[in-house]
Amino acid sequence: MKKYVFLIFSILTSFTQAQEFKCNVKVDASGISTSNKEMFKTLERSISEFVNKNRWTDKQFKAHERIKCDIIVNIKDYDQKTNVVKSELYFRSYRPVFKSDYETLLLNLVEKSFQFKYQEFQKLDFNIELYDNNLVSSIAYYLYVALGHDFDSFKENTGKEFYEKAQIIQNNANQNSVDGWDNDGKNNSKGDLIDLLLNEQNKFYHKAIYTYNRWGLDMMSEKLALGKNNIITAINYIKKLRDENKDADYLIKIFFDAKSDEIVQIYTSGPPVNKNYIVSKLRDLAPNYDFKWE
Repeated sequence: MKKYVFLIFSILTSFTQAQEFKCNVKVDASGISTSNKEMFKTLERSISEFVNKNRWTDKQFKAHERIKCDIIVNIKDYDQKTNVVKSELYFRSYRPVFKSDYETLLLNLVEKSFQFKYQEFQKLDFNIELYDNNLVSSIAYYLYVALGHDFDSFKENTGKEFYEKAQIIQNNANQNSVDGWDNDGKNNSKGDLIDLLLNEQNKFYHKAIYTYNRWGLDMMSEKLALGKNNIITAINYIKKLRDENKDADYLIKIFFDAKSDEIVQIYTSGPPVNKNYIVSKLRDLAPNYDFKWE
């Protein structure tokens, strides 16, 4: 009898627990000439299985809690002799908003020069302690950065353990002198990003992520005006971030790359707020989006 109870419990558990990600993967090779376009469809399936079927944490995720993300690999060139693929990588992650069917964009990252080696049917294996492949390491790195942002958005300062895992990946790649992983503070690399995320001087970035999402967007379903004002508080945290660290521009860019369109939508309608005050803050912090603030 105990054996049957345990079996039923195991079956129920398998339905209530799930992997961490629900990721849409697209590998676009339409811009290159190759006799084997099917290879890139195989790559697309392999990346999707790698992300969606692996376990990335020891946390328990229910099916509806899986983190939605998009990975787009835009192939620019492929050398059949060396198996070197040159591409652009786009990574986006989302978060559900309380009591709504709306999903907010948490991360909107672009790697314009993304190079890796790939052979058709190559298995994508990942070991956090070892650098083996730029494709695998880069995707795992972005997944841990996304996990950090997701946890930060629900509970303040809970994303650190995932940023630390991303840093392990970055250190391993950097020790192998792989392009895009260094942390010289000059080129907005993966190394620069993880250094900034783990720097205690940038605590107001994490406070902004938490306040914007948990007390801003989540609050708006019940108290719209209060939620909108809390988002202003989050924007003020971004100002404090810049005041405390003049080298945090990359984090500020990442924040507004994800949130700029949403901010415009939030303050275009609904309960009135001091728009002149908000616009002056936004123009100061993100002048490259001035056409949107206008």
